[in-house]
Amino acid sequence: MSDVGSRPSATTVAEASAWFIEFRTGELNQLERDRFTQWIRMSPHHIRAYLQVAEAWAALPAADAQDRFDIEAMIAAARGAPENVVVLPSRPVRAGAVQRSRKSIRSLAAVVCLCALIPLVWLAMREANVYRTGIGEQRTLRLADGSTVELNARSAIRVKLSTGERRVVLLEGQALFKVAKDPQRPFVVDGGRAQVRAVGTEFDVYRKPDRTTVTVVEGRVAVWQTTPRWQVLGQDTADAQPKQFMLAAGEQLAVAPKQLKKHEDVDVAASTAWTQNRLVFEDTPLSDVADEFNRYNNQRLVIVDAELQRVGISGRYSSTDPTALIEFLRAQPALQVVETSEEIQVSRRDRR
Repeated sequence: MSDVGSRPSATTVAEASAWFIEFRTGELNQLERDRFTQWIRMSPHHIRAYLQVAEAWAALPAADAQDRFDIEAMIAAARGAPENVVVLPSRPVRAGAVQRSRKSIRSLAAVVCLCALIPLVWLAMREANVYRTGIGEQRTLRLADGSTVELNARSAIRVKLSTGERRVVLLEGQALFKVAKDPQRPFVVDGGRAQVRAVGTEFDVYRKPDRTTVTVVEGRVAVWQTTPRWQVLGQDTADAQPKQFMLAAGEQLAVAPKQLKKHEDVDVAASTAWTQNRLVFEDTPLSDVADEFNRYNNQRLVIVDAELQRVGISGRYSSTDPTALIEFLRAQPALQVVETSEEIQVSRRDRR
């Protein structure tokens, strides 16, 4: 058999890359491991392709401290690979040496292709179970377990359902979860700064850059603060365990880096008003009002003066019609509203 014919196909290499990344990024259940075993036994090409992927991975630049993926390094390695050329000697060489050089070039080319392929496969896998909404867009998803997720505008989730757990990562934005009961498979939502665990209940999770807010509509959920990995290092196991809060219907927990704020008897209807295309503000800082407005409108609301960020705003407005909110701001004697094609700028009115 020729050397070319013995090489795995591009499809086989892609499958091997997918399996390799799956083993590094997640905890495979027994069913998935059995599928991998079946795949690896199907052909010697599968074994060879998997070993090639592992060899290419080992040749890449050092990964991060947790031995996880360093995508930027991988992409840089792929982009920089053409610089790793084989220098041909200037003096005459024997035919055997030429064959070895050609073989080296082919091997290098294979490694370069693998280096370029791995991040692409990884990104494809990462996006395979990701659901997103754009500005002003809302959508409802029904998961395979019977649970439903309502996604607010400018939001994204990643879903992974396994035999032992149902996990959803709220990558950004806000979502309302209605969890189908399954005591054998807890439903866990990763909201960045907070983790939420439920079996059968309804709750809202809002992830912002500075905090994550969990509001329980029905049933009970357990919420605990996510401890950054760098903080856990050097701590005793007991000290590293996060404190857990139990929330019942009508309760809310806001999780910030150095603050946990629990509210009881919250207005659940106001917290989930976005599902009815309504915005409800109760002495809400103008900066938060702008964030909500920009979730639904391409013409961004910009607070020009920093001292106006904390000004409280109250009222009920339509998320699909920004006119009422803008007219309210225009009517405030201390505010000046200037509208451009791309922005609605709010500043302090110059009193002369």
